[in-house]
Amino acid sequence: EVELRQAVMTAFCNVLHGSRLPPMTVLSMAAEALGSVYKEIYDAHRGDNACPCGWQPDPRVDIAMLQTALAMTARILPEPDLRRMATVGRA
Repeated sequence: EVELRQAVMTAFCNVLHGSRLPPMTVLSMAAEALGSVYKEIYDAHRGDNACPCGWQPDPRVDIAMLQTALAMTARILPEPDLRRMATVGRA
């Protein structure tokens, strides 16, 4: 996971600095690249010459799983705000 993340981050930074595109545009391009990789792997596991590993792709389930992983990993939790916290005791 660490190596894959580093490769994606390196590619992202290279495209960002080389193109001067906005970060969200480059992230969208990364998402399209991941979708393309999924499609290629999907194709390699279908038909008469399918990969013998036994994986049976299900785009509906697979893509939902990828979306969930993205949402969970990218989720930004709010920073605690002491002004809004309930007082629990006294010092």
